[in-house]
Amino acid sequence: MERRRPDGTSADRAAMVASGSGRSPAGPKGWGGGPVVASEVQSNGLHPELVDHALGVGRRDPGDRFDPVLSTAGDRPVDPTLPALVDPAADHLDPEVAPRRADVDEKHLRVIAFLDAHGYDAVVFTRSDSLAWFTAGGELGQDLGSDSGSVALFVNRTTRAVLADNVQSARVFEEELAGLGFQLKERPWYQDASRIVAELTHHKRAASDGHLPGLAPEADRLRAIRRPLTTLERGRLRALGRTLTLAVEATCRNFLPGETEADVAGHLAHRLFREGVVPVDLRVASDDRPARYRQPVCKAASIRDRATIAAIGRRHGLCASVTRTVSFGPVSDDFRASHTVASMVDATCIYFSRPGEPVAEVFRRARRIYEKFDHPHEWTLDYQGTLIGYMPRELPLMPDSPTILQAGSALSWSPSVGAARSQDTVVIDTRGFEVVTEAQDWPRIEVSVKGFTINRPGILER
Repeated sequence: MERRRPDGTSADRAAMVASGSGRSPAGPKGWGGGPVVASEVQSNGLHPELVDHALGVGRRDPGDRFDPVLSTAGDRPVDPTLPALVDPAADHLDPEVAPRRADVDEKHLRVIAFLDAHGYDAVVFTRSDSLAWFTAGGELGQDLGSDSGSVALFVNRTTRAVLADNVQSARVFEEELAGLGFQLKERPWYQDASRIVAELTHHKRAASDGHLPGLAPEADRLRAIRRPLTTLERGRLRALGRTLTLAVEATCRNFLPGETEADVAGHLAHRLFREGVVPVDLRVASDDRPARYRQPVCKAASIRDRATIAAIGRRHGLCASVTRTVSFGPVSDDFRASHTVASMVDATCIYFSRPGEPVAEVFRRARRIYEKFDHPHEWTLDYQGTLIGYMPRELPLMPDSPTILQAGSALSWSPSVGAARSQDTVVIDTRGFEVVTEAQDWPRIEVSVKGFTINRPGILER
């Protein structure tokens, strides 16, 4: 069905007109050149009754017996997204295993290049994010949200070995690492793990991603080698982004006025877990709480008029983040204006986040938009963004950062103006950018940056 604006024009047609043919010279995800000009903002939204009709839910009275968690048959992805169990007897030639094996081999080559560049003989990984990265998505954390791994990895130029106790070894090799070319160094669970590490690194110059006795701490350098996403990782992040977005947007459409922030966070967590996504961070902020606390946590506050939901989800070790705002009825002119400015800053940051571009230069352009629209100090009141990957915040994006953006990097800008915020997860490369958490059945704001239209999520008015 063709979507239409309140003025009767076609939203899809308007998007094409705004950018000429709907494509830039670099393709649908490319960019133009020249200085930033956030000169044109257009917004459209689906009429509340149309949204309810399309979803088959209709208008609900708060007294209705409606469970917003259980009654959600229509908001799940069309295709299954919960990762399937692997065959523990699979080998590296199995078509289900081959892509992961190739990914692990590529990671091993990056580690070897690191060893050669810095004069090390081996690396020992102990952090859960490092283990997930090197094993192409193995679930090897000590606990659900732990930074510590349940095993360790010893990697040199010819070997990749798992250091595990007898409690973990069977599950790790049957469910996580089957066919991926790892050796096992097992110990009894009651034996000190550091003894095996000491034996393997004796008389060797070794590095670690943490602080292990006798090993050089190289967390920052080891984290840097994983920033360019592999082909497998890009596909996984794209699938994760869509699943996360659908869950957040479905939650926005289904909760009722008067429910608490904690209630809504629970609805969202349920949707994520059933799709195999771990909610690393969930922030549901009601009404004007985001203006007072830019990084609020879920409380017992009842949602009366408006809520902003920000979520970070993790699957296969990779993280994605997204923010959406929903309102019961029309929002105020002041809030809409603030949301529009946040969207323009976000679009500007996305547009200029290109391989080879200094983060500081992107930040400078974002500050110009804040200043141009009379919010010169807003950027000082909240974090503005981060590189994202196997950690939800791989590297904060700072105004004076010397970091140069790389092709294949994932990042998430999150500018805020008062209670309004705009945020998605984006992957950049030499062809342009890809918004992996692109809005699905959701209103949009079209921001024109130097004649190129970038869609930002609007406000859902129910």
